[in-house]
Amino acid sequence: MRWRLSFILLIFVPPLHANPLFSGFTADYEVSKNGTILGESHRRLISREHGKILNYASTTIPTGIISLFVSDKFMEHSVVEISKNTILPKKYEYQRTGGKKEITFKATFDWRKKRIQMTGHNSPEELKPDTHDLLSFQLALMKGLMNGQRSFQFQVVDHKRIQTQTLKYTRQEKVKTSMGILNVLQLDHRAEKSQYHFTFWCAQELHYLPIKITKTEQDGDIIQLKLKRFNKTRLDFNGDSNGNH
Repeated sequence: MRWRLSFILLIFVPPLHANPLFSGFTADYEVSKNGTILGESHRRLISREHGKILNYASTTIPTGIISLFVSDKFMEHSVVEISKNTILPKKYEYQRTGGKKEITFKATFDWRKKRIQMTGHNSPEELKPDTHDLLSFQLALMKGLMNGQRSFQFQVVDHKRIQTQTLKYTRQEKVKTSMGILNVLQLDHRAEKSQYHFTFWCAQELHYLPIKITKTEQDGDIIQLKLKRFNKTRLDFNGDSNGNH
């Protein structure tokens, strides 16, 4: 079955399993720093067990002339459970390979015992409501925006620690993309004790998938992910998929 991008904003928000976006997609982002292209980040979401389990993976590699000097490969994988229409991360893995610095990190979320076990931590950390990993929190952000929510506070597990991320809606604008003109909501996050901040641009027509994410570092450097390609897919239980751009 082929899924088509819908440009009709629904009055009633369907449950997650009825949303074609959460049935699966692939997305390719261009990664740049201060306007210089560094690489590409490929993301893929697969729905399993009739929409009860989501597998969300990201692979980022250097491209172009940068690949002649940098060989680092970054891989992330998040396993998410949909329970009572709520996104609950179950496991998160992060790997940095191919370069001088090798990193392997894993976080396991135990919602019954309300604790997180993380690589490098001798004892479990407390698992609070609205806790996510670096991938699952973007799915939670999309779901919240679809439900009309415009401010968020997440506890986000990265490959080192748990940090509080607060995002607030700032404005709406129309953005010209390779997929046409999209209606986009902009949300900003500023860290309380540092100068860096994140900005997300989430497209209504793509069920609030971020089409651009920027991080402004304390020294003023700007790292950007910009959506270049998007493809909705449908994966059956035999491992086959299909879709269209």
